[in-house]
Amino acid sequence: MTSVGASAASRPPRRSPARVVLGLDLRSGPRYPTGLAVMDRDGRLLDLRVVRTDETILEAVEAHHPDLIAIDAPLALPEGRHCAEPDCECAVAGLMREVDRIAAREGYRPFPALLPSMVRLTLRGIALRERLQTAGYAVVEVYPGMTQDVLGIPRKQAGLGGLRRGLFQAGVRGLPRRPVTHDELDAITCALTGLLHLSRRTEVMGSGIPVPLVLPRRSRRWTNPLVGGARALDRTISR
Repeated sequence: MTSVGASAASRPPRRSPARVVLGLDLRSGPRYPTGLAVMDRDGRLLDLRVVRTDETILEAVEAHHPDLIAIDAPLALPEGRHCAEPDCECAVAGLMREVDRIAAREGYRPFPALLPSMVRLTLRGIALRERLQTAGYAVVEVYPGMTQDVLGIPRKQAGLGGLRRGLFQAGVRGLPRRPVTHDELDAITCALTGLLHLSRRTEVMGSGIPVPLVLPRRSRRWTNPLVGGARALDRTISR
């Protein structure tokens, strides 16, 4: 594969004419399964699988050349923190980012980015985000549970069958007949959120720095989120 990193920074990434979004339900390390989903502008799955290493993720990025990568993981440290070390002087800034506080106030209950059990995931997410951005890819942070709540899709805790049916009713097509893991279903939700973001049907929670945390717009009633999405995406891209 062509390396996604500093060597790729001098050239813009190639884009697929199909216009695709890659969603990642990222885990803290290769010991655990990361869900990966690639979806075209019509909501059809082009790739759905479990991966473990950053290199496998980057190979998928190079294979599909997505217009947007939507990642479920904290992609920045809390404001005022320059490291995750608990004994550093910067630790007085706390464990939570401002966007985590906003989400918590609004009832979504995210895990603080530097909660001890979250540190490895946060650092992996930041490193992956920086590598992808260096290569010229657009990246957003997403929270599948938040998207599922806004769209009226049952979360995985209520059963994978309900989540799978909810995603199908939301317009996702190409779900395999095999059993699909909760990591893959959340990755599909990440990709769905990314598609809505490209068609300007999301809102940004918090400051949006260094990357936005996006969720479906809460000021509208959602039926089939992907209806008209391809046309809206065409209008957005043509500008």
